[in-house]
Amino acid sequence: MRPIDKRAEPTSLQYYSQQPGAIYDGANFTPVKDDIRQQLLDEQGYLCAYCMQRIRKDTMKIEHWHCQANYPAVQLTYDNMLGVCNGNEGQPRANQTCDTRKGNSDLLYNPANPADHGRMKIRYDGAGKIYSDDTAFDMQLNEILNLNWVRLQDNRKQVWNAVTEVLRKKAGQRTRSELTALIAKWKESPDGMMHEYLDVALHYLNLKLRKMS
Repeated sequence: MRPIDKRAEPTSLQYYSQQPGAIYDGANFTPVKDDIRQQLLDEQGYLCAYCMQRIRKDTMKIEHWHCQANYPAVQLTYDNMLGVCNGNEGQPRANQTCDTRKGNSDLLYNPANPADHGRMKIRYDGAGKIYSDDTAFDMQLNEILNLNWVRLQDNRKQVWNAVTEVLRKKAGQRTRSELTALIAKWKESPDGMMHEYLDVALHYLNLKLRKMS
């Protein structure tokens, strides 16, 4: 999970929301939904808002952080919408992740809310596990979103190992400028697509930087 810089709502959604009786997935909503999907992909770098695996327009889902069932008043509020993966929909609950696992549950923090970015306190380790230093949110990462499901954990571990392998290729300690250059390289997003599990690499490299301070 990574902080998301939210943009203004698509013009089509703004116009649709002003129509009498407008509801999510109502009449004439299909082109609006297409615009929402594309903008979510653009602002999230084609990564799931929760697990950070690759998502595309034809495979993603639009997640309502405040679910439609319990919060109908914000069903058309763009700041309440996130782009997510299918979360292993149709598989046993033990394998479900992200929005599919979350269902109508509430989360403490919204990755698209700037006020929550510092509160999430996300970190990773070499085994590929995701944690939060906020105990209650850490529980939600595991119990509600299932972000330490074994395959997600393995994927994050591969990213961690890829970073450590690059660092090992040169003898001795890396300089601050070298670490900064590696961070910049990971942040590159060709065609607007960020690296999968980007924040695992950034977390590790920033740890190295802080140890040099």
